Amino acid sequence: MQPLSLRCAAVMTVTLIVLTPAFVKAQPAHAAGCANEAIRQAQGAAALALPDCRAYELVTPGAQPFIATDGEVDGSLASTTGGGLAYVTRYPAQEAVTSGERYLATRGASAWSVESAAPQDSPGSSILFNCEQGLNFTADLSESILSDGWNAALDSGNQSEGQCQEVEEVLVPGAPRGYGNIFLREGGAGTAYKLVNVTPAGVTPGNALLRGYTQDLTHIFFEDGAPLTQNASPGGGLYEWSAGALTLVSVLPSGEPVAGSLADQSDGSGFYSLAQINHSFSDDGEEVFFYANGKLYLRKNATQPPTQSGTCSPAEANRACTIQVDDGKLGGTTASGGGVFWTATEDGSRVFFSDAKELTGDSRAQAGEPDLYELNLNIGLLRDLTHTAAPERPDLSGFSGFSQDRSMLYFVGSGVLEGAGANAAGEVAQAGSANLYLLDEGKLSFVVSGVSERTWTINGFLATAVSPDGRYFAFTSSEPLTGFDNTPQSPGQCEGGPCEEIFLFDAQDKKLECVSCSSGRPTGDTELSGPSRFSGKSGPAPVSLPRQVLDDGQVFFTTPNALVPQDLNGTKDVYEYDEGRLSLLSSGAATGDSVFFEADPSGSNVFFATSQGLVPSDTNNGLSIYDARVEGGFPEPPAVPPCEGEGCRGPASVPVGAATAPGSAGFEGAEEGPRHPRKSSCKRGFVRRHGKCVKKPPRRSKKRHHKPSKHGSSTRRNAK
Repeated sequence: MQPLSLRCAAVMTVTLIVLTPAFVKAQPAHAAGCANEAIRQAQGAAALALPDCRAYELVTPGAQPFIATDGEVDGSLASTTGGGLAYVTRYPAQEAVTSGERYLATRGASAWSVESAAPQDSPGSSILFNCEQGLNFTADLSESILSDGWNAALDSGNQSEGQCQEVEEVLVPGAPRGYGNIFLREGGAGTAYKLVNVTPAGVTPGNALLRGYTQDLTHIFFEDGAPLTQNASPGGGLYEWSAGALTLVSVLPSGEPVAGSLADQSDGSGFYSLAQINHSFSDDGEEVFFYANGKLYLRKNATQPPTQSGTCSPAEANRACTIQVDDGKLGGTTASGGGVFWTATEDGSRVFFSDAKELTGDSRAQAGEPDLYELNLNIGLLRDLTHTAAPERPDLSGFSGFSQDRSMLYFVGSGVLEGAGANAAGEVAQAGSANLYLLDEGKLSFVVSGVSERTWTINGFLATAVSPDGRYFAFTSSEPLTGFDNTPQSPGQCEGGPCEEIFLFDAQDKKLECVSCSSGRPTGDTELSGPSRFSGKSGPAPVSLPRQVLDDGQVFFTTPNALVPQDLNGTKDVYEYDEGRLSLLSSGAATGDSVFFEADPSGSNVFFATSQGLVPSDTNNGLSIYDARVEGGFPEPPAVPPCEGEGCRGPASVPVGAATAPGSAGFEGAEEGPRHPRKSSCKRGFVRRHGKCVKKPPRRSKKRHHKPSKHGSSTRRNAK
């Protein structure tokens, strides 16, 4: 994302903040009288130290999750109820080895189970699992979108150069083979797929690239190089699928079809698209923002027939039409084009964007120094949110986060914005520094200076966390913003400079706290998780941000620093911060890193990976995902006594050709069937991976753990 510049209005309301003490004290988190106390006691000291009557549940029995070498977690999504988790593994459980990398864990009455969530990889799949499958889910994980095939980075006009071009089976008759396709599955395993990018007869197929979707998957947005509708241009365009029908979205106000793209704050060159997060389309899928010919447009009533007049007329309010968002005529000038989409409200009625042109009469934007604008489509009002008459021209570094209703907008500017004033500590924004600002219902306030780059870098690296209501905003900084000494214990730690810490701003109480600061100097950086990507495709793909900050101010994070006395392992561990109290969620005793994955909206279920067996049934000798669940935990099955005498004999052999009972009457273990077919054995020295026998890797004497990248009401609800 190119640097932007920003100027503020002459009259702004100043909000002050109060800085809290230098560090947060850990407090006892034991919960007396828990209904699951017997389970907690059976799990040992680590479970007894969990807050809020939490207990451990093994989520991925026998299926190791995948964590990238830079420590980032991709493809992880918890269901809204906390009873399901989508995740990626490259070492699946044997009974689930019939699919690619995408898996789904589901909580049952007495245990969690895992199953394949995507079809089998192509027979030509690389053993390195560098595949092109992508899988996106509804919030309850009951429905999914599968994007499959075609690697844009490897494609030079020959489709055969792509890796894992397509799944082994034909999912939908007539789906173009050797091209990127998008499939919808409106149910779990065994449910039939629907092809989204249906190519008309006689048309050469293109590669469909998933760009976004409404939460219920009733509207799916994708780009395709083929003309899939009668009114599309020969070069394809941006399409919307809804109720089995395709609609071309990228249509100019004149009615001309163009090969547009879904509006996004990134520049399109990376692996991530924030369109899904930034509301590039409304919740009902009818208002869609897109780019075309260097301009920002809004397609209104996108799935409806077009207006007869060709314009957005009040007389045809429910018909499809297009308006240009970055048009100076809306602000009383003749400037036009160059808008960069930031975000929009859930109904698409208000859109925030930056532009280097003077779109309003009071704007002083210029090339390389755009202003921040808001267009209210309900009343047709365009206003410059950051204009100023001051001679200084501060740069807008980037966009950081927002509340769900977009009433609160956090961003970073490298200059002093007029009207923001000083905070309660007497600090003011510094020219040339990374200053964090809050725009709350149009009122500007200065939060603090010295936030880290990941607080504003958008193109795939944004790592901030905002509570849904916008009150709490978490970010990182290597500056001692609350007075805590964050110089590392040893000179070689934290790349030789001060260590990154997580800070939490409370916009209601105007308070800034250090979440990850404790009584001792750190040994490494503490950072928030970045976006979770659900596709292996080379182009920008939809992402989500993990739930790390809740509406009550609770924060979940991973740190290499020992913040409580029972954290003794010297590696990464997972913590909960709640009203000034720090509690371990991992044990603090694992031999390798423990990493935060996801949480459900209530915080009752917190998912993390660890190499330590926290329950006796965890015997996979590798990473496992656990749920630290409020009032959770399962009783361990009784131990099987050793056999004696005749009891050690196996079942009598069955002669070849003899009849057997239906099903698996004599089979002990995973039941056979569509989800768990019986596997043929491999020869000595080989193991089965993704339906094929591959050479068995050498036994490791020690678990491998990845070094993370430098980048990369408090009462819990009943979770039963």
